[in-house]
Amino acid sequence: MKRRSLVEVKAHLSEIVDQAEHRGASVLILRHGKPAAAIVPVGDVVVTPTKRPRRPTRRELEAILEGLGKARPGASAVEELLRDRR
Repeated sequence: MKRRSLVEVKAHLSEIVDQAEHRGASVLILRHGKPAAAIVPVGDVVVTPTKRPRRPTRRELEAILEGLGKARPGASAVEELLRDRR
């Protein structure tokens, strides 16, 4: 793995990415002489699928919408939020 300074990588980023993509080259990026990051071919990275958040059901959405209209007339939303936090 080649070692390059951050300044050099910034100046030649396109070339370095091209080398990683087409030649399989990896670069260790140094900041103030210490390892800070790396550019590696995407095939070298293990990608784990992420879980998508569960979408609320229609019933859950209806309950939320129903609750929105139940504020007391003249009540402050801030006061209600503070009261509900206690």
